[in-house]
Amino acid sequence: MVRYAIAALALLCMLTGCDSTQSLRELRSAAPTGSTYQKALAAGYRDFAQAKEMRYDWWTSKYFADKGLMAAYGRAIEPEEPATWDIPKTQLPEFNDARKKLIKGIANNRSTQPETTAAAVVAYDKWVELTRNKWDAAKIEEQRDAFFALLTKLSQVHTAEASVTPQESTSTILYFPLNSDRLGDSANAAMAELVRYIQSAGNVSVTINGHTDRSGSAEYNMKLSERRARFVMNALKIAGVPESIMKYFAFGETDPSVPTADGAKEPKNRRVEIFFE
Repeated sequence: MVRYAIAALALLCMLTGCDSTQSLRELRSAAPTGSTYQKALAAGYRDFAQAKEMRYDWWTSKYFADKGLMAAYGRAIEPEEPATWDIPKTQLPEFNDARKKLIKGIANNRSTQPETTAAAVVAYDKWVELTRNKWDAAKIEEQRDAFFALLTKLSQVHTAEASVTPQESTSTILYFPLNSDRLGDSANAAMAELVRYIQSAGNVSVTINGHTDRSGSAEYNMKLSERRARFVMNALKIAGVPESIMKYFAFGETDPSVPTADGAKEPKNRRVEIFFE
């Protein structure tokens, strides 16, 4: 009986030209006011809600359109709690562990890697929703793999960003958000560790090299790389590192860590490298 009612509702909507929900209509026309991360979340949930609309899954479409609206208007969004989605008990430990890692990834990367972080959150929620609905096992596995690939990417970037181990290394790298000369939260933590090392190292000189990706013009990127290098030097100076032991250089887009085509946005190229001698 329920199946026939859903089919009848789908037919009625096709005949009357309705789309899924008011929430999705509002999300489509919304002008997001949140952070870059929240804007990326809003776009991801919009696309997800539209995909559910195409399947006449009105409840799910509205649910994730509502999440997209909250993100668009600057509200905090959490990954889904798997226990509330009727996930099989045998699978809950994997989902809960993945959610813990994702929440850590959000905290570490939403400022410096907003698009990738948002994509990971939406991918996780898709995985939860597919598993609840007992979709084709191959599709569930494909979505699970997509989520973990994004989570791994976030973990790799954060590890590089915050891996200041000066006793064993002569350099470290700090990553910057797109078009920004300010560090995100996780890089600020790495900066604090860096200051502690410099202050305890005694006789050391510090070279600061600024870099960009290739998403802007060469002239713009040269200036941006200089601002990034100067930002790091000034931050170290404010933290008590003598300016006399520091020097900085700007390389623009000329020395990428990851070679890309012109115009490409590559997070690992938006960096400042700091060398100790």
